[in-house]
Amino acid sequence: MATDIASSATAHEPRSFGEQFTRLCVSRRVPITIGLLALLLILDGYVFHGRPRDIFNWTDPVAAMGVLAVFFGLLVRSWAAGTLKKQKQLATTGPYAWIRHPLYFGSSLMMVGFAALGFDPLSLAVVGPPIAWMYWQAIRSEDRNICRLFPTEWPSYAANVPGIIPRRLTWPRFDDWSRAQWLRNTEYQAWMGAAAALFALKMYQLLW
Repeated sequence: MATDIASSATAHEPRSFGEQFTRLCVSRRVPITIGLLALLLILDGYVFHGRPRDIFNWTDPVAAMGVLAVFFGLLVRSWAAGTLKKQKQLATTGPYAWIRHPLYFGSSLMMVGFAALGFDPLSLAVVGPPIAWMYWQAIRSEDRNICRLFPTEWPSYAANVPGIIPRRLTWPRFDDWSRAQWLRNTEYQAWMGAAAALFALKMYQLLW
């Protein structure tokens, strides 16, 4: 009973403004990211006068690398989403044998790809740091949550597998990948969103 009371008291301890702000950013990171990218477009078009690259011009090495980064980011995310069984078991196979957060790694590749395709370096210098900070906080929060869910397995796994930058690569294995799991984790939304963003970049490039 005393333990329950203590836990309840801890759960309701007032948080500092910084902690509340961080939790808000982490929980609303997707709409905040969309808003920051919209700001990026405004900065690019009206302040730095940048112009998006043609996603179909594969003679432009930066455009080609940008599209490939988006595509490989989607592949990594799909590999992870078809392997991950949220809150049911600790994922340690597939891409989770390389890094603890392959979904964030895939998202990072996609953001780098879109940045290469669409934005001036000066506008990226303005918007990039807050996005990086927000997703770093999301990774830290997820680590804490997974540690609470799997207190026995997590310490050894976290000690041996890096967070987002792989120490070594082995031949990819897809034994535990499931299309049904991929669908349950709604990863198709990432492909639809990426396709819409690439289409918007093309339209922006044609009309600007």
